[in-house]
Amino acid sequence: MMNKLTSVVCLGSALVLSACGGPEQEDGVELAQQGARLTTASSQGCDYEATTVQITTSPPQYNVVITRTGGASCTLTTGASVVVQTVPLSPPGTVSLSGSSLGLAVGFTMRNGWSGSSATVMAVRGVDPTTLSTTRNADIYCDYMTGSISTGSLSIASNGTTVNASGTKACKINNQSGTYWYASFANFFTTTTPPNITVI
Repeated sequence: MMNKLTSVVCLGSALVLSACGGPEQEDGVELAQQGARLTTASSQGCDYEATTVQITTSPPQYNVVITRTGGASCTLTTGASVVVQTVPLSPPGTVSLSGSSLGLAVGFTMRNGWSGSSATVMAVRGVDPTTLSTTRNADIYCDYMTGSISTGSLSIASNGTTVNASGTKACKINNQSGTYWYASFANFFTTTTPPNITVI
């Protein structure tokens, strides 16, 4: 299991260098900073943070919240927040938040229903940084009754328009087996074009 996780980190992210044969970290400070970079982002001059808050215990429910935290050139209300998703039964997987001049993209795995047998999907959301409204819902599902998405993270490409997501799965996607999945959304913020998904 650890080998699979390390492989995904190496293939999908440059954050954890030591796991991929890079230099070892001196202490936990850099790792904490790396974790913070996954849940903080900037867009249109303002900074934002993604958090997960448990709101009920029986049955358990969790809110994924985006909060505007300020920024040197931010003219919008600091502290404004929005719930982008309420997740049932189990806490969402690690939340990824990324931003460009066009908007914010947030991704996390979540159980897709109130049944204990509900599959886990990769939730991908587009958020307008000015209004904090959700502009796009683009979940990535396994084929029906074949299993679940295991892990997932996302980022915005350097062009500011393409959102890339990747992770592991224990299922079929588009009738393809394989451990790793990759999805690329071209023009994520301005179209509803489905992602191009590759399975390895």
